[in-house]
Amino acid sequence: MRISDIDTANPEALAPVLLAAMQRLGQLGRNGALALAAVLDDGDAEFDEAAEWIADLAAGKLKD
Repeated sequence: MRISDIDTANPEALAPVLLAAMQRLGQLGRNGALALAAVLDDGDAEFDEAAEWIADLAAGKLKD
């Protein structure tokens, strides 16, 4: 998927891309986190909401 396709991607197309990117950032550890922080706008409400959903997933709180 190209970055330009993200705005129109449905959840089923976007989820595997996000998972792969999150796993890779996890492999990169602190350097991955710092790279993400460098492009993140402070106060990005959409990012904050997504981060809460991901935290729920990581904690096993979100199921079908």
